[in-house]
Amino acid sequence: MHRVGKGTSGALALLATGALLCAVAAPAAADRRPSKTESRAIKRVALKKCGSPECTFRRARVSTKNARFAWADVTDEGFSGVLLKRPTTHSRRFRVVGTQGGGIGSCDYWRARAPASVLRDLHIAGVVDDSGTTRNCGTGQ
Repeated sequence: MHRVGKGTSGALALLATGALLCAVAAPAAADRRPSKTESRAIKRVALKKCGSPECTFRRARVSTKNARFAWADVTDEGFSGVLLKRPTTHSRRFRVVGTQGGGIGSCDYWRARAPASVLRDLHIAGVVDDSGTTRNCGTGQ
């Protein structure tokens, strides 16, 4: 029979507890950073849609629920982002399917352009009722 030293079982328990805490505390990745080629393609299309030399490309995110969809943060006066879609998950030919202006838009607008799981994944918020209540458009209502 193999005997474990006094401190070994305590160290193993501590290591297992630490691993469990890391697994629980790590946030679930909802969207992902695009690859370099995806980012270049997204940036080109997003800046073209913005249409002003003053536009600034901040970052892009690709949905993990449906990799055909991406979001680009592109800012200028009265412009804050675009929802993009591509024909296949590996294509780099993105097209703009929705734009976010200076104010927040209606969830009905976004729901007509992407599935709820994608809207939730990309954290696209919008107005949900006449009182001006806003929330993630991928959630209920």
